[in-house]
Amino acid sequence: MPGNSTVSQMYPSTALQKLPIPELDDTISRFVTVARPLFSEAEFKSCLAKLNDFAANEGPVLQARLKERASSRENWLEEWWNDYAYFHNRASVCFNVNYFFGFRSTPRPLTQARLAATLIESAVRFRDDLECGRLEHDNIRGKPMCMHQYQYMFGTCRHPGASKDWTDVYSRAESSHIAVAHKGRFFVLRLPEATTAAATNIIDNTERLERTKSIGILTAALRDDWFAARECLLQVSSDNAATLHALESAAFLVSLDAASPATHKEFSLACHCGDGVDRYFDKNFQIIVFANGRYGFNGEHSLTDATTDMRMCNAMVRAAEDISLKHPTQAQSTAAKGFSIDELKFGYGTELVNHIHRAIEYFDATVAAHEMSTLTFDSYGKENIKKMKVSPDAFVQMAMQLAYYRKLRHVPPTYESASTKAFSRGRTETSRSVSHYSVEWCKAMVDSPETTSLQAKAELLKQAIVHQSQFTAQCAKGNGIDRHMLGLEHALLAGEAKPAIFSDPVFTGSRHWKLSTSQISDSILDAYGWGEVVDDGFGVAYRIENESLHFNVVSQRLGSARLCQYLSDALMDMRFLLSNAHKQPHEIMAEVDAVANVLTSIKLLSSSPKRPLSPQPRATDNQTSPRLPTSETPTGNDQQDHSFRSPFPTQTETAGAVVGEFERLPSNEVICALETRLSRFVKESLYWALPSTS
Repeated sequence: MPGNSTVSQMYPSTALQKLPIPELDDTISRFVTVARPLFSEAEFKSCLAKLNDFAANEGPVLQARLKERASSRENWLEEWWNDYAYFHNRASVCFNVNYFFGFRSTPRPLTQARLAATLIESAVRFRDDLECGRLEHDNIRGKPMCMHQYQYMFGTCRHPGASKDWTDVYSRAESSHIAVAHKGRFFVLRLPEATTAAATNIIDNTERLERTKSIGILTAALRDDWFAARECLLQVSSDNAATLHALESAAFLVSLDAASPATHKEFSLACHCGDGVDRYFDKNFQIIVFANGRYGFNGEHSLTDATTDMRMCNAMVRAAEDISLKHPTQAQSTAAKGFSIDELKFGYGTELVNHIHRAIEYFDATVAAHEMSTLTFDSYGKENIKKMKVSPDAFVQMAMQLAYYRKLRHVPPTYESASTKAFSRGRTETSRSVSHYSVEWCKAMVDSPETTSLQAKAELLKQAIVHQSQFTAQCAKGNGIDRHMLGLEHALLAGEAKPAIFSDPVFTGSRHWKLSTSQISDSILDAYGWGEVVDDGFGVAYRIENESLHFNVVSQRLGSARLCQYLSDALMDMRFLLSNAHKQPHEIMAEVDAVANVLTSIKLLSSSPKRPLSPQPRATDNQTSPRLPTSETPTGNDQQDHSFRSPFPTQTETAGAVVGEFERLPSNEVICALETRLSRFVKESLYWALPSTS
């Protein structure tokens, strides 16, 4: 895909090593390792026979073709991956492709107009620095990373096709303007720098357009529907083509959203999709500024990854925070006059209005069919995990495995995004999180805790974490499975029979990503996420901060809130497990009994009308209780799970008293494992840690 030639000259990717092609035998061996645990032996036996046949027959021929392709291209995978993952994908980009960020609040509040102007000015400066070669080269611990994706950051727009989408990259001359969305209408701001006055003018003088005339919501539809609607839009009026070109060729889009999201969930959902009206989801990126001064970002994923956008986002957040700390008289825009605003007006016809009605129905039904839940887990974070001498990312991946297994009692094919940007035009590889160790550990924790010692559980967990870390490291070196197998399949010539392995139910089922996960950890973020990639799966975005862990879980009403609760439980259990593996069962039992006794005494204390509910604070007690992880209230009916109990009101009321008694207990780790379960039965909370045999 041709990009911005100026950027490609400033930051050439040819200086980096080409993406390698793994050896065929190595890929097959790795696939067996990570796919076998997902299926029964009988199911996998048939798949293994097809794999061996492929390795002996078609595989070497296709491997040779891949190597020939790699010899003449900068990246043998790039075009195939973009087509397979994005341009041939007919799902909604709003709900199934785009990613979103929600940024932390500014130190002092800014008006919507001033904040929007600041963000626009910062993004324009970033573009100037990029195209003038003033940005330092991306690197990780001194190792250069490919900056090829920056070519598509500005002046880019995706378009729906009849069967395949495509992207246009507009020249600087064509894309020197900014598109602005407000109250269902679109505007063009023709300025080298944005101003508060321009944004204020739009906010104060715009009447809301009826939703049935919203052009933006069409971009949230299924791609085939959006293609038909776009063709209709262009046929309604000759002026519509020029108007649409002005919108799609803008450097980027700013949404002045009239909403004021109050809760974390509302903020996340507003950045994800909003009401669909003040958006154009095909644009390369959209800066979203809400009426209450919160702000976020929505990125189109086909040619750029979220990690690429984070550099510009950091610059924008710094600019917003710097302005907010200035005296109000200093925070005024430096370019307060001379702006030009043009509203983009479209012509409508009956058929186009019908398309919009269908898009609205699809949008509203899809929002209603989804459940987004968030978890802020602040009992510990990266620093404590590192003290356990394990990888923080792999640790969190195993928490998701345990949470999913506790909820649904089976192991999910799991996708974690691993970066291959160390290679020329590299993007991602699939790091598969499931292994023999992770499956055995989940079963030991859930199915048969009484037959596995605490030490054995801890060892399985450590082995699962090590395996995941090593697998991800291999992916980052270009030695993954899924991109290689995709390349082998695409190396088939027209008319050649497809090898049996590519349609085998185990092979295809192993990449039906019921858990699609990815991490971006940056302190500027308050929210981050995307939608699920399969109808019966979860999209889980997570952030690992020094003292906390954050999750955004999206699904089609599969129990996102409940999964968040299981995640919180899993994280508490895993710290307990790694911190107490050296103890004997009777030692833990004694500590659990001590906690149970405290709870019993507090319950009796609270039932007496002559005694206070909570212990009186001591004059020397300046300590505060540990912060508890919070999440959306769980919903759903998990009848098969008998390990956890719903809270009783009387227990909730006495929780404060329990905290006051915690100092008397012998083990801080027991306290940590139980403090989020004060409204549950103590022994059930640690049922998995008390085997009858060891």
